[in-house]
Amino acid sequence: MKILKLTLSILFIFTLFTACASKTQTHVVESNNEDVSNLLKTLIEKEKEINKLNQTLEDCKNKKIQ
Repeated sequence: MKILKLTLSILFIFTLFTACASKTQTHVVESNNEDVSNLLKTLIEKEKEINKLNQTLEDCKNKKIQ
């Protein structure tokens, strides 16, 4: 009977730790995906700003030439 209780206890603890590890890993993956999405949004915004500044610079150059 002691062996059965010990075996069941070990299985329960093993299952509990496996479930926690899986949940943590899933949370980390989701967090990384969110971070990448935020970085891509920021990159797109900065690219738009750079394009606007380049256009302004080109406009200024064209005005000086005329």
